[in-house]
Order: sequence, then structure tokens, then C-alpha cells
Amino acid sequence: MGFLSKLFSNLGSRSKGEPGYATPDGPHGLRIYVQCDKCGEKVPVRLRTSSEVQKREGPDADQGSGQYFVQKTIVGSKCYQRIEATVEFDARYNVVESTVKGGKLITLKEFNKEDEL
Repeated sequence: MGFLSKLFSNLGSRSKGEPGYATPDGPHGLRIYVQCDKCGEKVPVRLRTSSEVQKREGPDADQGSGQYFVQKTIVGSKCYQRIEATVEFDARYNVVESTVKGGKLITLKEFNKEDEL
């Protein structure tokens, strides 16, 4: 019984991701949205789930809060500032945790919202 309890103990400890920060884009695609700290440009980023998004397996399985992760350098078209993003996803590709240097992760709703002057 000890083996089974260890095996299934991690199922309840995974935190649930937040929907809205990542949206599906085709059968093997995913979109996230970032906003530049310098110029305020909103940049859509398409990720390929078949090659860019990595699954945590083996010895790396406990090194992050998500089941999947991606590290990406993003450059917009206005100011060309580098935005370094590390995003962790759950099994349904909802964002669990993110670190963004030079910008911030925004939701699809925030991306579509017109800037008020």
C-alpha cells in the first residue's frame, strides 16, 4: 500500500492552472501574449506544442511547478527590446507559473482590449 500511496500522492499536489493566459491555436499550436515594459507593445506568441513546449520527465520532473514548460526570447516590432519568458503549463496547457523579464504575461482579453488614452 505504501507504493501506491507514493505513486498517487503527487496527483493532488499539482496546482491548477489559470485559463485565459494561453489559448489553443490549431492542433499543435498554443498562443501566449506578452506586453513590453518599455513601449507597451502587445505581442502574440505562437508556440508549437510538438517541438517548443517541453514535457518535464525523469530527473527534471520535480524542478518546476508545471507538467510542461517553455523558455522563449520574444522581440516585438516597435522597440526591439528582448523579452525573456519562462512559462509553466499544466496538463491542459493552462499557465501555472510564469517569469517574464522585460515585460509581462497578459490574457487574451487584455491583448484584445484597446488602450485607453
